[in-house]
Amino acid sequence: MTTPGDLAYKAAMPLVRVADPDDPRLADYRELQALGQRSDPRRFIAESELVVERLLRSAYPVASVLATESHAARLGPALAARPEVPVYVGEQAVLRAAVGFNFHRGVAACGLRPPAQRWDDMTSETCPLKNVPEDMLMSDTLARPSYTIALAQGLCDPANVGAIIRAARAFAVDLLLLDRRGADPLSRRAIRAAAGNGFAQAIAGVSDLVATVERLRGGGATVLAATLGPRARPLSAVVRPARLAILVGSEGEGLPDALRAVSDAEVTIPMAPDVDSLGVAAATAILLHALAGARAPGV
Repeated sequence: MTTPGDLAYKAAMPLVRVADPDDPRLADYRELQALGQRSDPRRFIAESELVVERLLRSAYPVASVLATESHAARLGPALAARPEVPVYVGEQAVLRAAVGFNFHRGVAACGLRPPAQRWDDMTSETCPLKNVPEDMLMSDTLARPSYTIALAQGLCDPANVGAIIRAARAFAVDLLLLDRRGADPLSRRAIRAAAGNGFAQAIAGVSDLVATVERLRGGGATVLAATLGPRARPLSAVVRPARLAILVGSEGEGLPDALRAVSDAEVTIPMAPDVDSLGVAAATAILLHALAGARAPGV
């Protein structure tokens, strides 16, 4: 059955059929396997129908979409809204050969990376803008009378980064700051774990975390560090300030002393005595639900 969305899509952008995985127009996808887990300084690849749809509906520039015909049809309304994006359609075997592995999701898109999300594993030769400051996002947020900022330090697992992005989006975090020495939020694994929510979440990388926290405090934020230390207050005893910044650290090391020292207070999630800690993604979701989710509509 043809829907109005299908008709609008077909009118806005005809399908570009590809039958050769070596077609030069698919070069972005062929390089996916060669990159492995390394980050590309210019672009990223989004996979699955839901994630690609969220990318298309975001403000991110999109270089192209690669899909089977059935997936392209289901994405019709989202594609119709982005008529500038070329849509390459081929058989499943062509897609699989182009990306270089058993690609079964049926649709992928190549997005263009914003400067605020250039990561430290991108060398200065290939990515001269890797240290673009988070100034604009920070300034906009700090000017508000109330906000929630989350800062995650030293997270090396892209799945944890993606899960934290998803929680930040769920609980109305205004700005998520990520340690540039940690995992790339636009890696394939992080995008999958975030279910594409990162495309609607304000995110920036920071290199000097201590200076960033000092700036937050100077801008009027109350900075809470999530720790297991003896100085930490139980989460239930914390009254949410209007301007809040929450710091979380890696599972293995926790927050370093330097970040704890520049925080206003430490907070912890009470647990059964025979449990030493929660995973960082679960702990962050609990903290955000308790402290940020209270002001989110419908939560």
